Amino acid sequence: MAALATVLLAVWIFYSTGSATTRAPSFTHTEEGFDAQPEEVATPEYFIGGAMQYSLQELRNWERPQGPTRVGVQIGHYRNDEVPEELSGLTRNGAGATFGAFNERDTVAVIARLVADELEAAGIVVDILPATVPPEYVADAFVSIHADGNTNQSVRGYKMAGLRRDYSGRSEELVAAMYDTYAVTGLPVDPFISRRMTAYYAFNWPRYEHAVHPFTPAVIVETGFLSNADDRAFLVNEPEVAASAISAGVQQFLAAAPSPQPPPLTLEAPTLPLTGTVECAPVRAERRDREARPCQASLRTSAGRSYILNANPPVATSSLPYEATVDGSYLPIQLLDNYFWFHWEVFGVITVESLDRD
Repeated sequence: MAALATVLLAVWIFYSTGSATTRAPSFTHTEEGFDAQPEEVATPEYFIGGAMQYSLQELRNWERPQGPTRVGVQIGHYRNDEVPEELSGLTRNGAGATFGAFNERDTVAVIARLVADELEAAGIVVDILPATVPPEYVADAFVSIHADGNTNQSVRGYKMAGLRRDYSGRSEELVAAMYDTYAVTGLPVDPFISRRMTAYYAFNWPRYEHAVHPFTPAVIVETGFLSNADDRAFLVNEPEVAASAISAGVQQFLAAAPSPQPPPLTLEAPTLPLTGTVECAPVRAERRDREARPCQASLRTSAGRSYILNANPPVATSSLPYEATVDGSYLPIQLLDNYFWFHWEVFGVITVESLDRD
């Protein structure tokens, strides 16, 4: 009898533990808060651009899309009345420069369409673009065609410019090709290129969403002055000469640089942890609105290098500066001679795992 009781007890234990039958899931199997750990812990990305649409990782891994050679040709001021909110200031420009019955938009539209015809005849895909550039527009070259104006009617000539800090690394070549080929027009060069011209919205992707992709080489071409009698006569009566010069410049550039690619990283990773001063990231001296820029915590080392601190929650800036040692993971920032990723003079981002105040 005792033996039978022992057997029955063993059978009861066997079944009650689920070893021989299907059990319903315990609450911990379905209850919130008992989730599996991710196989990889994702490092927070840093985003840049007018609408924060580009991540550093995406841009470092970028490759030119497959397809034929493509060129964007923008007609200056065309459909200015249809621009998005971020470009609403363009509506005040109307049809651009004017003189008597002539306006910039209609004058350069003739030239732009002739440029497109010549490029297409050479087997190049061309997008005729209005004032509003599609966000993240990718092409092998982007050319914005304009005509200038001045209250002094003796001012004349043509000029070209690209983005002041060009991430494609190729816009200067495009500008140089344009100067080379446009000389055939016989117009003089106007040497007065303003800071605003090198920040033209259509290729100013750090500020605007509706701008070309960072790896699209771009140029704005001021074909001449509508306000000058000689320039105006040329632009109105010989648009095919201006168009052929621009088309030749594009083709000369493409022959030398058929597919833009990102330049290599140039920064060495620091050895972590790093000790230094936690302070507001130093803003570039050339920024005219530097005092209005929001403060972001950074670590400045004894070598004078600053690293943005990416922490969750963010590092409080109310008590800065103070000395600290920071550990975590390093994300490089691509650094070119003429361009920084950020508004700040920084050498990378540290995703903070620990921050110990000294």
